[in-house]
Amino acid sequence: MARVVNTSLLQKIKKHGAGSSLDVSACFQCGNCTAVCPLAEDSGGFPRRMIRMAQVDMEQELLASEELWRCYACGECTQTCPRQADPAAFMAAARSYAISRYDFTGLAALANRSIVGNLLVFAMFSAVFSALLLSRMHTGGPDLPLFHFLPGEWIHSIGVALFAVVGLSAFFGVASMTWRFWQQRRSEGVALNLGALPAAIYSAAADALLHRRFQQCAAESGADARAAQPWYQQPWLIHASVMGGFLAMLVATTLDFLFKPIGSVVPPWYPTRILGAAGGLVCLYGLTFVLLRRKQGKEHPYQRSSFADWFFPVLLTVTVLTGLFCEVVVYLPSPTALGHIVFFAHVVLAMDLVALLPLTKFAHVLYRTLALALFAWRHAPAKVAASVHAEA
Repeated sequence: MARVVNTSLLQKIKKHGAGSSLDVSACFQCGNCTAVCPLAEDSGGFPRRMIRMAQVDMEQELLASEELWRCYACGECTQTCPRQADPAAFMAAARSYAISRYDFTGLAALANRSIVGNLLVFAMFSAVFSALLLSRMHTGGPDLPLFHFLPGEWIHSIGVALFAVVGLSAFFGVASMTWRFWQQRRSEGVALNLGALPAAIYSAAADALLHRRFQQCAAESGADARAAQPWYQQPWLIHASVMGGFLAMLVATTLDFLFKPIGSVVPPWYPTRILGAAGGLVCLYGLTFVLLRRKQGKEHPYQRSSFADWFFPVLLTVTVLTGLFCEVVVYLPSPTALGHIVFFAHVVLAMDLVALLPLTKFAHVLYRTLALALFAWRHAPAKVAASVHAEA
């Protein structure tokens, strides 16, 4: 069946991070990007196929492609492109566009299209959380313990409600991506073995936690400067530090919510205190390299940074720093007015971070892990009797 080509999809993608600098219209499908991509050997035309989908308005196919999320932005494709089409920038912009389309609230589209929209969504969440905290804040002087200044029970209640709402939003986003994948594979006649799904999920979780694909990109990259870096500055380790440190802080906070009496004083060697502080320091280690490399702009993926590329690591850095400051203040004889201010800011920023999870670049943690699972599932040996095409 004939397809009417509409270039509006490419124009929409250009608004999501690449702007006027993105010119994939220069791409004539030579295949250089696919030839040099460390992850393309088992993905056919990736990333060339992604560009072609955008050029000919294959929006549903693009949004249903798990390959869109397998890119780790090593920049090899951009460096070897003879037409300066910048495939790496296109892939980043396409992922930002996909986040907006998976979200049903419209907030992701607003946050990802422009700097003003991003700041507006951030300010809206900050205002809401600040108002909720101010409604119960006690002004009993600078000597008031932190969890009396802002009642722990109230923070807990807001946190539970926030996790419920964000969890629901994330669920619908993941469900949207999965449904598109399922429908597209059916239309292509691909048999998906339902029995292979648990193994695919396990494989994706291992890849995400151990950064196996990230290490593969680093190992096969031809960039001499990257290869010369010491092990503690390797891109995969920096990325793993940020993600692992954040997960450690999240686990520590969750365990505190579940098992520690709200506002109770525990010694510095309390297990969740150690886990949270260690996670914060590890995360801060990775974030330091991320921000320095973005500022230097000497290597991919840091040579061309959009506002969204800066926003998330800066927000996470400030949240971690204020959290570590509060870890110290809580053990001081007197919290001081500065301690109260920093504690208030930390609680608001931490809530902002959670609220923005399914809406901004932070959503990579959801969709990339899901894409790894879908990719492994798609390439698992098919069994007709258990496939999506099996007759009842």
